[in-house]
Amino acid sequence: MAKKVLGKGLSAIISASPTPVDALEKGIARNADLIVELDVNSVLPNPDQPRTHFDELDIMGLSASIQAVGLLQPIIVRRAENNYHIVAGERRLRAVKHAGMKKIRAVVIEADEVKNLTMALIENIQRTNLNPIEEAEAYKVLVNRFNLKQQEIAGRVGKDRATIANTLRLLQLPAEVQEALAGGRISTGHAKVLLSVSDSRQMDLFREIVNKSLSVRALEQLVNEGRKRQKPAKKKPEKNAHVRKMEEDLISVLGTKVEIKHAAGRGKIEISYYSLDDFDRIVDLIKK
Repeated sequence: MAKKVLGKGLSAIISASPTPVDALEKGIARNADLIVELDVNSVLPNPDQPRTHFDELDIMGLSASIQAVGLLQPIIVRRAENNYHIVAGERRLRAVKHAGMKKIRAVVIEADEVKNLTMALIENIQRTNLNPIEEAEAYKVLVNRFNLKQQEIAGRVGKDRATIANTLRLLQLPAEVQEALAGGRISTGHAKVLLSVSDSRQMDLFREIVNKSLSVRALEQLVNEGRKRQKPAKKKPEKNAHVRKMEEDLISVLGTKVEIKHAAGRGKIEISYYSLDDFDRIVDLIKK
């Protein structure tokens, strides 16, 4: 069977749309001529697939659905010498193989490596969310291998630049913490709080989260308490004897706390009052 290749029309949608996989597949649904059947053994996993874990129960459920009603949406592939690489639809390919089917409906497109990885990433984010570390690793590949700036990545995956930057920062956490985040033992909220403390404290606080099942709010309180304990008290400069004597005289006259702040030949006098009646009493004393 002659393999049809998607032309530049839909390729433009891929690069311009913030949801290219959805736009592409809607276009495919309207043009059945683009769909071909490929041998499942000729379709290889995406070498740049950002997802590293696939839920087996999810695959089995999808496989049962495909056996019952067929594959409703074809997968998207690109040429790779004598075979094809998945661009979008690796879950569907795994489900079709699980069902024991020999053929799979597909659309062949031309895509360079950047589009290939970006489209795979978008599909996974839109359909079955990557865990935070998988998502961060995918962005890291776009930065390191393809030299994309965070703003460019944000435009391609439909998120703001700050979100991309904060996700990438998760890779600064210790390996054990990253593993716990990827496995759902701690949340992204926990991870962000851990990133706000020094490296030396991160593992101690991480163990507190795990051992005591701390909420994000409880973790924030723990961090704030630690900062208060570590914050050195400001040492007030010593006042000269004359200023201290003037304070004592004013306290004696006004019957309330008085503080004189003096430096470089100038300053201010702070007189405390503790009620409106106390205020009136002190004003009357000053007038006299």
